[in-house]
Amino acid sequence: AGTKTPVAKNGQLSIKGTQLVNRDGKAVQLKGISSHGLQWYGEFANKDSLKWLRDDWGITVFRAAMYTADGGYIDNPSVKNKVKEAVEAAEELGIYVIIDWHILNDGNPNQNKEKAKEFFKEMSSLYGNTPNVIYEIANEPNGDVNWKRDIKPYAEEVISVIRKNDPDNIIIVGTGTWSQDVNDAADDQLKDANVMYALHFYAGTHGQFLRDKANYALSKGAPVFVTEWGTSDASGNGGVFLGQSREWLNYLDSKTISWVNWNLSDKQESSSALKPGASKTGGWRLSDLSASGTFVRENILGTKDSTEDIPETPAKDKPTQENGIPVQYRAGDGSMNSNQIRPQLQIKNNGNTTVDLKDVTARYWYNAKNKGQNVDCDYAQLGCGNMTHKFVTLHKPKQGADTYLELGFKNGTLAPGASTGNIQLRLHNGDWSNYAQSGDYSFFKSNTFETTEKITLYDQGNLIWGTEPN
Repeated sequence: AGTKTPVAKNGQLSIKGTQLVNRDGKAVQLKGISSHGLQWYGEFANKDSLKWLRDDWGITVFRAAMYTADGGYIDNPSVKNKVKEAVEAAEELGIYVIIDWHILNDGNPNQNKEKAKEFFKEMSSLYGNTPNVIYEIANEPNGDVNWKRDIKPYAEEVISVIRKNDPDNIIIVGTGTWSQDVNDAADDQLKDANVMYALHFYAGTHGQFLRDKANYALSKGAPVFVTEWGTSDASGNGGVFLGQSREWLNYLDSKTISWVNWNLSDKQESSSALKPGASKTGGWRLSDLSASGTFVRENILGTKDSTEDIPETPAKDKPTQENGIPVQYRAGDGSMNSNQIRPQLQIKNNGNTTVDLKDVTARYWYNAKNKGQNVDCDYAQLGCGNMTHKFVTLHKPKQGADTYLELGFKNGTLAPGASTGNIQLRLHNGDWSNYAQSGDYSFFKSNTFETTEKITLYDQGNLIWGTEPN
């Protein structure tokens, strides 16, 4: 109705300093939503739904998430036809579109590098002269992957393939630890003038420590684009953390950082924008939107956030997640037989009062089988030097545990809403023999932070979170 589309208004995007800018050199902040994996929920990515998202939600960008593993492009190259459909729909509708090479379980981008080059050669030859296309060449590098050795060389090769066909569209490069380590990329940047670095967050898991990394990257002149974020925790499920999401979006607005929310699907999980059974072609009433979808739509439209005073609703199966002090955990090493146990945890203060960390201890319960135990702190946002630890052998073994590692803090406080950030530990037997982790009480296989009640927390020795083994 006479109003210009986002692409008609802004045209060719480029980078000026750390800022994404339009054809006139004015700062642009794109806001939009990502598909779920196109091999699973591709039917939501079509011209009708994108038109509805543009007109009713006000999106300026859509991300087509093409998984590489998990039944995606590597096993089923025809999934690229869904990407083409989304790109061509976005082109007709005048919105920007991100072509996302969605590595996840294939954590090292070099694993499928030749396939990536083949894919981006085709995409850039088809769409290289279209100003609305943005390439995201490695969704979430993770595992034993680092910027200098793995990601940067991969990016240089893939970028050179794209640039043969497309000299100037924006290219976004994922960073280590599921696209959190923008600080590493900032210290060793790519030479291409129109490259940005991906930062991903899930509001229930990642807080100020990750904003600090973003600030560091910007201070080094590295442009940041949040190509994926969720209102949930990092599993994509569990809680809709609107207070923390609001804090993040205020931060991104203050820095004019573009963002894309995960995800457009009706999957039964809290990060999905739609309720199960919602139409696949748009036309959604507010009653069709999940709590997350409602919040995201309002924040794209820029309307007054009507959820301001509504207390956050925790997921039904985790009634304690939104109050108290939960522990979140991921397995640094998910193998069942290994000579090291590598728990990673963070402690979050969801209460209303500041917590004195020197009164707080956490216990990781496992089987040491009477062997001498050693622990190393590989990384702690609060500083490994601030951590204390001791091993306690149980007089009477419990189910899944004959020992616990007790962690403590020498000093520090945790304000309401704050997190300790990541604490990465490494345990090994004195004789370096293998552990069989599978039966350990506190262990479960998760490569994203998840709230767990099997790592217990104490305040001055009194249990305040979790369940001890029987």
